[in-house]
Amino acid sequence: MLQIESCERSIGWAAAGTERYVAECTRDVGRFLARAAALGPQASVTPFQSANWLRPWLQVLAPSADVEPLLITVRDSVRGGIAMLLPLVLRRFYGVTLVEFADLSVSDYGFPLLGPAAPTTPAAAAEAFEAAIAAMPPVDVIRLCNLPRVVGGQVNPLALLPGLSPGSVRNVMALPASWDDYLASRPRKFRKALRQHHRAFDALGGVYTRMITDDAEASRLLDRLDHFQRARIAARGKRFVLDQPAYSNFYREVYEGGLAHRFAMLSVLESGGSIVALAYSLLHQQTCTTVRLAHLGEQWSRCSPGIVLASEIIRWLIENGVRKFDLGAGGYDYKKRLGCEPEQLSTLERPMSIKGRMALSAWTTFAGRRSLLQSLASAS
Repeated sequence: MLQIESCERSIGWAAAGTERYVAECTRDVGRFLARAAALGPQASVTPFQSANWLRPWLQVLAPSADVEPLLITVRDSVRGGIAMLLPLVLRRFYGVTLVEFADLSVSDYGFPLLGPAAPTTPAAAAEAFEAAIAAMPPVDVIRLCNLPRVVGGQVNPLALLPGLSPGSVRNVMALPASWDDYLASRPRKFRKALRQHHRAFDALGGVYTRMITDDAEASRLLDRLDHFQRARIAARGKRFVLDQPAYSNFYREVYEGGLAHRFAMLSVLESGGSIVALAYSLLHQQTCTTVRLAHLGEQWSRCSPGIVLASEIIRWLIENGVRKFDLGAGGYDYKKRLGCEPEQLSTLERPMSIKGRMALSAWTTFAGRRSLLQSLASAS
């Protein structure tokens, strides 16, 4: 596992913050994760803020991308106790210093870890965030993306802040009690198409699915998933980074590190002796979040292997008592067809310097924003 000294040192930044909240900031990953663990598993509302995800992100992926941990603890000095933990990073982009969530295009949602004193009103959230800003070093832009408003009944304090803009969407569904109930909830057109897809597979040797939560085949299957996605992205003329060593090592570390908790799951769809589709999912707080889904290629497109595999994941989740299925961020039609309802995500962009204000002004143009997003997505 990669290590860098900056992850081991504590930064002495601290701030009186506001009248009610006080914040401190550190680069000490171990200290931050220990503090998160002390809050209990309920503190990480989404899988992307859990220790199973954050630890490899901060220790494997972050050093490779030359980002600095900016790990902030906000406390409520009136009620006592931790209000929230913010797993942020500093990144330099064309001379502009950005503050972002621990993401690098792999974490679908931005959400603080919630403490017992978490703010639940816009006024309290704004005051707590001002304390967090006071604990930061000088930066040019704060840019926090994909902020859900509510997950699992928990309010996201950052989604209560003023000045948010609409971003992507979250795609999630509450799972019914049985597979028959799920099918009954889908339109007749979907049910007919799913039967046709299965008949197409039958003509090619049948179809077989497996859900894997151990490490016996993980390395080989992750290589195959990288291959599937690389081929599809390259066919669209785009750059693919998830098979670069740092990203590959990160996904393997998440999978292997979460084995004891069954945190990560690989789903495999096979037909005629070949692996046709693969999915990488996270199991957290009675929700399955599928973060990667790919299939072999156009020769299988008439069978819709992605839809068939996703539907089999739903069947397995229902049979194993999982309550929600989340297909992550991004507005794709197949997610709606499977039954996911889009939930608006928000983005917070705040300039913190003249340079930051100029950068945000440039990025708000269509060409500038497209260039920014492409650059951020392909950064390594």
